[in-house]
Amino acid sequence: MDNKHLEPKGKHLIIDLHHASHLNDIALMKTAIHDIVSKTNTTLLFENFHHFHPSGITGIACLAESHISVHTWPEHNYAAFDVFMCGEAQPELAIAILKHYFGGTESITMLKRGIQSSKL
Repeated sequence: MDNKHLEPKGKHLIIDLHHASHLNDIALMKTAIHDIVSKTNTTLLFENFHHFHPSGITGIACLAESHISVHTWPEHNYAAFDVFMCGEAQPELAIAILKHYFGGTESITMLKRGIQSSKL
C-alpha cells in the first residue's frame, strides 16, 4: 500500500460532555457553534437546529469542510457533539470552545477519516 492511502482526508472528533450546563439554551448553542466555525476558519453553508419540549436540542451546521452536529440531554447534563473537518481545519479547537460555553468534563475520540484499510 502506498503512502497516499495512509494520509487522512479529515479528522472527526466525537466529543461527549458530561456534567455540562445550559444545554437547553438554543441561542447559546448556536453562538457556540458559530464561534467554532469562526475560530476554525471554516465555511458555514447552512444550519438547522430543533428545540425539543420540554428539553433538548438537536442541530447540525453543514460546512464546506464537513459538519458539526449536536444532540443534548439537559435532564442528564449530557451533550454529544460530532466535529468533522477536512483539509487544514483544526477541529480540536472546538473542545475548548464547547467547554467555555457549557462546562463539564469531556470524553473525546478522534477518528482519522479517509484512510484506506487493507482489512476489516
